[in-house]
Order: sequence, then structure tokens, then C-alpha cells
Amino acid sequence: MALFGVGLIPGLPAFAQSTLRVEADGSPDYLAGLAQLFDDSNRISAEALRTEGPLVRITPDGGISTADNARLSDTDRELAEAARRLFSLYRSLGGQPGTRALLLQRTCKGLFAAREGSAGTLSNSLGAAMGGALQAIAKADTSLPASARAWLPELSAALGATGMRPSPYPVVSVPRNQRTIIDLSGPEIANAGPDAILAGPPGSTINILRTEGSRLQASAIFPDTTPQGFSKLYLYRSGDALTPAASFDIAVGASRASAADAIPNAPRSATALLQAGATRASRNGQISAANDVNMFSLHITEPGTLAVSSRGSSDVAARLLDSHGNTIARNDDGGGGYNFGMQTRVNPGNYLLSVEHCCGGTGNYHVDTTLTPQ
Repeated sequence: MALFGVGLIPGLPAFAQSTLRVEADGSPDYLAGLAQLFDDSNRISAEALRTEGPLVRITPDGGISTADNARLSDTDRELAEAARRLFSLYRSLGGQPGTRALLLQRTCKGLFAAREGSAGTLSNSLGAAMGGALQAIAKADTSLPASARAWLPELSAALGATGMRPSPYPVVSVPRNQRTIIDLSGPEIANAGPDAILAGPPGSTINILRTEGSRLQASAIFPDTTPQGFSKLYLYRSGDALTPAASFDIAVGASRASAADAIPNAPRSATALLQAGATRASRNGQISAANDVNMFSLHITEPGTLAVSSRGSSDVAARLLDSHGNTIARNDDGGGGYNFGMQTRVNPGNYLLSVEHCCGGTGNYHVDTTLTPQ
């Protein structure tokens, strides 16, 4: 279960805070990025940040450069990686970071951070710098969902305070092609009346199951044709289907049911990687467009340890999915450089390897896999 906040439409009267709870398996992809961002912000000591270093420029598409092509130290690389994860996390919250780069530089007075073209700040920790950068990016972004904008100050404060954690993000990803039970509560439910209408994205099917005072329960199905990304549920009063009484932010995720059904026979879009009975395999891959995802099929015929890694200059991340479409392993920079690398125990069955660029960029890579029978 997860709590959702209300995203009210500008110009409508303000209502008391309401909640939206969804029965859905799994957790949003942003959680992995958020956990890594907290790790990044605590890894570098304040002493290391108060040393002189080059000005590092990190673009929203993941590009990293320095003035005069200065060489990056290990600390500078960690700073750059944290910035890349920041941009990736921001997109997963429904925002568009634009094209302006983030500038980071170690100085004797602390860590300098600024959006390109704007005044910067000095911070004593990477977390505080990342929190400030989040706020600066959001300030110039009109596409960020209202619930995310309201939550970011709490996230920013948590990043800057060691050991602090924000409350759960009030929007979670609801999968397509899967019946989802939705619970709403709030005064606008009662005001909408017993014949209230709950509407979702085009093509969705939403049926109200019961209404009791300020509580409402509905069943929703978003078909595969529903666009992925942030959307809204609208609540209408009885007799007024033109003016919503309230709206609720949701994030429409990839279809889990259809992916699980497709895995046993290998999806048509998946490239064969590890054939039945084989213990080693390699393939070239290419991320040719922003948000492109490459899928590879693996057929495991005996239990063992599966090792999967990438090679090349592209910053790619990977997830290993089982026959039910569940993520059983994921990794971003566990290999050499910006490559992924992971090992996990597997039983006989069919699996999918999902590969994508960590920060919405493009590039070529090479994937290797080895099964060690046990």
C-alpha cells in the first residue's frame, strides 16, 4: 500500500488533504535512485570536499566535462555520478530538467554547486548541494507534478541532514493491464454525493465499488495503450461532469501482467542472449534514443550463479526479470567504469535482461553473461 497526495487543479476551491491508496505489487523505480542518491550524499567526507578541484559540468543527458579538460579525481567522479543520479531521479518524479548543466567544484570553503547561468552556493556536504540543486531545477520546471513539488523541500532537507529520511513520495507507479483497487478518502468524497464519477486517463476503465461517507473504493484497469508517465484521476460531483471536485496524481507504469505472460515464450522484441544449455554468451547492444530499453532473453536449464555485466563507454544500467516479470536483481555501476555488473542465484527458467541508459542518453555497449552451475 502507498499513500498518494492530492494534486488540485489551479482555479478550483481548495479542499482538505485527502489520500489515495493503491493495491499494486512492487515499488516505483525511483526508490532505487533515491536510495543511491542518499548513499552518494554520505559517501564523501566534508574534509574531501574542502580541497581544490576542477569545475565539473554535468548535463541532464549524462555528459561530463571539465574546464581545460582537467583530469577527474575519484572524488570528482563520485560528484559527477551523484549529479547524474539526481537528473535521473528528477525525471522519475515526473519532471523535465531542461538542458542547463549542473556545475560542481571542490573549494577550500566547501562544495560549490550551481545551475549553469545562475548564481551558485557553497555547501559542507554533497547531500546539501544535491538538495539545493533539486530545488533550483524544480523552480524553473512547470511540468513537475504538484505532489512532487510539495514533497521536494522535505527530500532536499533530508539529503542535507545525515541520518534523516523523508516521508514516502506521495505518488507511486500503477501498472498497466492489471486490475488495481483504489481507495480514496477526504471531505470531497461526501460532497460529490453517492453517484460520484471517478475518471482516469483516456482508455482506462474505472468502476466505483462502494462509497461510504468520505471514503470511496474503485476498481481500475489501464490498458497497454495508456501512455506511461504521470497522469491524474478526476473526481466529479453527482450531476456535474464538467468541473472536477478534486484530482489525484498517479504515475502509469509498464504492464506487469503482459510482460509476465510474454516471458515464457520470449518476447518478440527480446534478443536471444543465453540459449538453453549454454553457460556463456555475449552480445552487442545500442541505446539509440532517449529512454530506449533493450531486452535480452536468457534460458536457464540448471541452477547456478548468473553473472551479467557490460563493457564500453556508455553508462548503462540493467535489471534481471524472472518469469513473472518481477525484478530479482538490478545494477548500475557495479562493473568497470560506468558499466553494470551483477551476480545472482537463479533456478531453471526463462528470464529477461532489461538494459537502459542511466540518465536518458544514448550509446553502444557490449553485454557478457556467465552461468556457473551449482
